[in-house]
Amino acid sequence: MLRDCAIIDYNPTNRGTRYFWVSLYGTNNTVENCRFENQDHSGVTVVVWGDWPNFHTIRNNHFVDRPVGGENGWETIRIGTSDFVFDSSQTLVESNLFQRTDGEIEAISNKTGENVYRNNTFRECSATLTLRHGFSATVDGNFFFGEGAGGSGGIRVIGPGHRVFNNYFEGLLGRTGGIIALEAGESDGANSGYEPMTDVICANNTFVDNADPAFALNRGFGGSRDVAPSGVLLFGNAISQPNENVAIESNANITWQDNYAFADGLGTASSNGVTILGSDPLSDSGDGLQRPTPGGPLENAIVSPLAFVAIDMDGQPRGTPAEAGADEISTDPSDRGPLDPEDVGPSWWNNTPNEGPDPALAVFIEAESPTSILDPDNDGDVYESETVSGASMDAVLTAPAGSRTDLSSDPHDTIAVYSITPPATGDYTLYVRARGFSGSSDSFFAPAEFDTDPDINDSTSNNGLFRWETGATISYSAAQGEVELRIGRREGGTQIDAIILYPLNNLTEGELDFLLNAGPVEPCDADINVDGAANFFDTIAYLRLFDAGDPAADLSGNGDINAFDVFRHINDLEAGCPE
Repeated sequence: MLRDCAIIDYNPTNRGTRYFWVSLYGTNNTVENCRFENQDHSGVTVVVWGDWPNFHTIRNNHFVDRPVGGENGWETIRIGTSDFVFDSSQTLVESNLFQRTDGEIEAISNKTGENVYRNNTFRECSATLTLRHGFSATVDGNFFFGEGAGGSGGIRVIGPGHRVFNNYFEGLLGRTGGIIALEAGESDGANSGYEPMTDVICANNTFVDNADPAFALNRGFGGSRDVAPSGVLLFGNAISQPNENVAIESNANITWQDNYAFADGLGTASSNGVTILGSDPLSDSGDGLQRPTPGGPLENAIVSPLAFVAIDMDGQPRGTPAEAGADEISTDPSDRGPLDPEDVGPSWWNNTPNEGPDPALAVFIEAESPTSILDPDNDGDVYESETVSGASMDAVLTAPAGSRTDLSSDPHDTIAVYSITPPATGDYTLYVRARGFSGSSDSFFAPAEFDTDPDINDSTSNNGLFRWETGATISYSAAQGEVELRIGRREGGTQIDAIILYPLNNLTEGELDFLLNAGPVEPCDADINVDGAANFFDTIAYLRLFDAGDPAADLSGNGDINAFDVFRHINDLEAGCPE
C-alpha cells in the first residue's frame, strides 16, 4: 500500500527522459491519499502492469499540474497496454481529483477490461477520460468542469461492453467534437488500433453549457476505421446546451430513448427518443451544480429506469419513475459529489498554517442550542431541536410546520435567540448552514443587526442538502459587550444546523466547513496546523514554512529564519498544548 505520500517536481533535466512515478505490479495494491504534482517529463504518473486480473485500487489522490507533453506517453493514469486489451484488470479508480492534468488527450487511459472509474472530479483538464482499449468498463458518477481550460473534454469511448452513467459535464470547451465521443472502430485492426464498439450504454448523464455537442456518434470514421458503433443505447440523458446541438456525426447504429435536451437542435440525433425542450430544465441549486427543477420535465421522466443506475451522482437512491440526467431529486443523505483539494491527498497536506480562515476570529453557534426561543404570535408553535445524521453535532433547529410567515401582514411566528460576544470590534458576516425539503422554496429570516428581530428573507436548499447561506455584514463594537443574534422562522420544516460569524464576506463552502470542523480553539504555539493538537503533523507543517522562507517560520521574531527557530519549534512541541 502507498498512502499519505507526496511526489512533487521529481523531474529529469531532459523532459524526454521517460520513467514512471508509480508502477503497480502483482495484485491487490492500493494507492490512496497521495499527492502527485508537476510531473513534467515523459512517462505515466501511475501505471498498472500485469498480471491479470490484479484488483488494484487508486483512490482519494490529488493529481495536479501535469503540463502538456506534446506526444503520447504523458498520461496521468494508465491501466495496461495495448498488448492486454482482452485481459481483465478489475482496477478501481475512485474519488480522485485531477486538476490541470494536461499531459496529453488521455488523462486516464483504460487499456484492459472490467475497470471501474467512479466519483472522480476533473477540473481545468485539457484532456479526457479515455476508454482506449479493453472492454466492459464502468464510468459512474464523475464530475467534469472545464473552468475555462482550452481543450477540456469529457469521455472517449472505444470498444465493447462499456457502461457510462451518472456523469456530470459543465463548461467544457471541447476536445473531441462531442463531450462523450463514441469512436469508430477497425474491422481488421491490430491490438493497438480501435476495437469496434458494441453493447455500450450511456445513461443518465447531465450536460451543462459545454462548447461541443453532447455526443459525437462516430468519431474518426474513415480509412481503416471503417466500423461504426452499433448496439449503442443513449438513455435518460439531460442536456442543457442552448448553443450546441445534441449530437454530431452519424452512420452509427444508435438507439435513443427518454433523452431530454434544451439545445440548439438535434443535429444528427434521432427525433425518436430525444425530446427538445423550450426552456432550461435545470436550475441553480446553490451548491455550484445545475440540478433538475422540481416539477420540471426531468422529474419522473424515466418510467422504467435501468437497473444498474440504482443511485444518482450524489449516491442517493433513484426512485421509480426516476429523473432524467445524473441527479435524482431526493432528500436522502448524499455521500459523494464534486471534489476539492481539501477532500483528497495526504492527511497532513491540508493541515497547513496560514491557509484558510482562522478559527480564533470566528463566532461559532450550534443552532439547536439557542439561549432562548420566542413565540411572538403566541400560537404555541416554536422552533424545536431535532437529532439529524449529517448535521454538526448531529442536531438541528427545525422550524414548526404551517403556512409561510409574511412580515408585511403577520407577526413573527418563532425566533431563536443566541447570546454571543464576538472576539473583537469590527464587521462580521453572517453564515448559516441550513436546508429545506419542500422541492419549491425554503427560507428563514436573518438579521441585519445585533439585538434586532430578523427581517431579511434568506433562501435555503430545497432538496434536503445542507448548504451555507451568506447573510448580512453586521457591525460590532467591543463596548456593546454581549449581544443577541436572532433567527426567525419563515417557512415550515426548514432546518438550521450551524451559524458562523466571521470578519470576511467571501468565505467558500470549503472554508466554512473547515471552520465548522475546527471549532473554537485555544491558541497554542506548538499547534502549527491549528488542529487543536501538538504532534508530528505540526513538525511537517512547520518544516514546509521553514523551507519556503515564510515569515511565519520566524518563531523567535528576530527577522531571521534559521536553526534557532527549529529548536524553538521543538521546544514548543515538547511543551504541548493545554488540555
